[in-house]
Amino acid sequence: MVISRRERKGKCFHDFPYPKRRRKCPHAILISGAEAGGCLFRCPICYARAYPWSREEVVIYSNIVEKIEEEIKRAYRLFPFYLSQVTDPLQPIGEMRNLTKEIVLLLVKYNLSFGIVTKSADGPLWLLKELPALKGYPFWFLTITIEATPEKQAITSPKASKILDRFRTVAYFNRLKIPALVRIDPTLLGVMTKEEIIYLLEKAKEAGSPHIIGSTGYFNKISIQRVAERLKEVNPSSLKRFFSYYRFDPERISEYSEKKRFTVPFSLRVRFHTWLRKEVERRGMTYAVCQELPKEYDSENIPSCEGVGNVYVHVKKGKGRFQPIPCSGDCLRFCPNPQNPPCGYPNFASEYPFRYQSLFLPPMPTLFKIN
Repeated sequence: MVISRRERKGKCFHDFPYPKRRRKCPHAILISGAEAGGCLFRCPICYARAYPWSREEVVIYSNIVEKIEEEIKRAYRLFPFYLSQVTDPLQPIGEMRNLTKEIVLLLVKYNLSFGIVTKSADGPLWLLKELPALKGYPFWFLTITIEATPEKQAITSPKASKILDRFRTVAYFNRLKIPALVRIDPTLLGVMTKEEIIYLLEKAKEAGSPHIIGSTGYFNKISIQRVAERLKEVNPSSLKRFFSYYRFDPERISEYSEKKRFTVPFSLRVRFHTWLRKEVERRGMTYAVCQELPKEYDSENIPSCEGVGNVYVHVKKGKGRFQPIPCSGDCLRFCPNPQNPPCGYPNFASEYPFRYQSLFLPPMPTLFKIN
């Protein structure tokens, strides 16, 4: 695979792009060290690879560390950082891993919260070896996507780390008291059986995962055909069921809009996630649905859909140092004091995504006196 570098133009910090009516995610600052889809794993299920603007090559941003620090220095309040939703930050490319290490070093320098999501088993271990101080850093967590059984990984993520290796990494981090949780999304309905999903939950419990994130996923014309190609090679008997669940007819491919999303029906999502939540909670873990159902279908009293309680909004407290406040940034789910929030900016409760400039404004005047 070709690996190249270019400068990132424009501002760096941005939120999940969903408006309030479609919102499930907490406010976060999304950081990617490479262009969308720029990943060695090339997973057939990857939504980022299916973007029209995604690249086959890995294009790494050469100036992103400098841009992040510049924006941190100007900010007054910062949500937890999220590495990364559109390319794997710990994929087995030396340049990519070293860039992620530099970003993490910067976030730790300013005392900020962050989470890392990856399909790499050895990448997080490498990061800990490179930055042993992370073992005692309180404001971060690891998420490893483990979306299939070892037998069916050939369909979903054939070039990523082996499934059992991913579980071993989750277990190692949890033994170190670094929160490490499991995403089992997307679960391909029609491909994964109930017994196989239960297997993943049992392995996650054994690995000490406190929380599970699930979804049935969505596909466009490009990504659903990639999955179909793998199914034809690896598990052709499930192809018809998969198409039926996701309401896709390969004979009509030319008729579908490029913007068409292939998803399972809402009623089926409700049944699936209601069942899955019960199975997760029965094993002593909490559960959240990624995007496709409202928060009422998540476990109760979780700080956000990420399910961890050790990442916070951070506010500048003089000399450029940031301090955490008692808020995870999920304004739709919980605000410690809606009339006078500790971040000093009530408008975050209605800004979805947040306005870039809102990160840099001083505290707004209190509109109501709180006794």
